[in-house]
Amino acid sequence: MFAEDLIASANNPDLTVVRLDIPSNPQSNWMTPPVQQAAVAKITAALAQVDAKNSATYQQLAAKYKGKIAAKGTGIKTKLAKMNLSDVKVICSGMQAAFVKWAGLTVVATYGSPDSLTPQVVKELVDKGKEKKVTLIIDNMQSGKDAGAGLAEELGCKRIILSNFPGCFENTETWEKAIDWNIELILEAIAE
Repeated sequence: MFAEDLIASANNPDLTVVRLDIPSNPQSNWMTPPVQQAAVAKITAALAQVDAKNSATYQQLAAKYKGKIAAKGTGIKTKLAKMNLSDVKVICSGMQAAFVKWAGLTVVATYGSPDSLTPQVVKELVDKGKEKKVTLIIDNMQSGKDAGAGLAEELGCKRIILSNFPGCFENTETWEKAIDWNIELILEAIAE
């Protein structure tokens, strides 16, 4: 949503702006390998269209990177398959739901930004958390990193904060490092 200001700040009338529709909604999440691969495909196509003479290079680099994304996803899924994550019941930020489901945890409820957590909504989440025996609350760094703190306290369970983007935590400057960070936070939380 900040892209317009960023584009304007370039102050370059010759700048070519290409808008890409890459699905990121409650059913998908930028941190999951399938969405990363879709983004690479669309970005590659846009670059090849704008700079046709280097199209082959873009395609070659994209194929290599998509392979790395697939390998990372397979490696994570193999690691997670050794655990029974579907038994871990969570309430999480709606912005993290698709990632948490991709990782294999069971999402019993989601919540929005902190301003959407009215007393009635909190009561319903707490009631559902107790009923379903939730053991983990997962917040989203970019949409209210402390939104679930009260829920975790009320339910007496652990809480972690995941990120939807690289660079929010130390040593997470790439997608690969950021997804590893999120997975490690999940594994540490369920190991305790």
